[in-house]
Amino acid sequence: MAARAPEALSGSSTHYRGCYFIDRQILSILAEDLKADLGISDAEIGFLYGTAFAVFYAVFGIPLGRLADVWTRRSLIAAGLVFWSAMTAASGLARNFPMLAVCRFGVGVGEASASPAAFSLLSDWFPQRLRGTAVSIYSSGIYIGAGIGVFLGGLIVDNWNGAFPGGAGAPFELKGWQAAFLAVGLPGLLMGLWVRTLREPPRGISEGLVTPPHPAPFRAAGEELLAVLPPLTLLALHRAGGGARAIAGNLAAAVVVGAAAAGLIATLGGVAQWTALGVGVYATFSWGQVLALRDRPAFVMILGSKAMRWAVLGFPCISFVTYGLGFWAAPFFLRVHGASPSEVGTYLGLAAALGGWIGVTLGGVLGDVFKARDPRARILVGLTTALASIPAALMVLLSESIVVAYVANFV
Repeated sequence: MAARAPEALSGSSTHYRGCYFIDRQILSILAEDLKADLGISDAEIGFLYGTAFAVFYAVFGIPLGRLADVWTRRSLIAAGLVFWSAMTAASGLARNFPMLAVCRFGVGVGEASASPAAFSLLSDWFPQRLRGTAVSIYSSGIYIGAGIGVFLGGLIVDNWNGAFPGGAGAPFELKGWQAAFLAVGLPGLLMGLWVRTLREPPRGISEGLVTPPHPAPFRAAGEELLAVLPPLTLLALHRAGGGARAIAGNLAAAVVVGAAAAGLIATLGGVAQWTALGVGVYATFSWGQVLALRDRPAFVMILGSKAMRWAVLGFPCISFVTYGLGFWAAPFFLRVHGASPSEVGTYLGLAAALGGWIGVTLGGVLGDVFKARDPRARILVGLTTALASIPAALMVLLSESIVVAYVANFV
């Protein structure tokens, strides 16, 4: 049993990570129906997929990451899975943009619980020499889930709308996009119960640094939550020992961020977009202030690390491109090439699931293999694959042949 436990954990992690990317990516194939039925714009669709989700995911990831450090990790994953699945299903009941935005906020909060706890579990199950491979298998769930989400969404929308035009005669008069949200959200409620059965290794066992259970895990997470929730950030700063200068600095940062957000709104429009992003930036700054006062060694280790700073800059630059292209690929094929949702869902879903699984898994294996020869190997593998994808991405956008565009998307 013990020999099979790491494999079981890695497989289970892939399954539930795929689950949360099904919930996240299905919005892509449903974008055209959402626009038509709810009267929302491309900018609002982008807000729902990007900012509305990402800000809550990032901000709540801090206290939930802290909870993953001090509480039962499988329970945290299970609770998050149930919550984000419920919010996905609730998206199918939304009647307007604000209601749908609130549901996407909830999906972001729920999904923020997954990765911190999962990476912690994986690091306890696998030795350092295999962690790249283990994490790559876990991460492949992103693309499998994204592919399934696009495929299922297109299939459900086409068949539902064909059987019940305009929702006439449909159960509860649901539209195709509503049925799709419910279909991918509700099974996650049951999956949460299954994830709760995962075996949890002693924390720190892989490093020989087993730590005792924390006496007050929710209090510890609550302290981090105070540090990221305006205006409670000021209370957290005071409790951490911040004096008048620290509080004045925090308020000055709030003014600067608010002014920048107001300037962007005046120049580009998009009140919700820049307001949410501004809140996220201010929350992160406030948390850094509190951490510097409360736990200086942790602050220096996290925010004083050159590798961490470059990673925090570099990986968002990659995601800026890949998530933008990945999300808008489905609407692009629907609008530019005139394909049907089921066709787009099939080909893009297959490309995401198969191509992503091969690429991510192979990247982890190659990183582990070459690291024995060069300590920079994992970074070099990542850089190489990021640069190599540029020609294929351009071909997706510029090719007049839908077949060539589908093939390039897979590459």
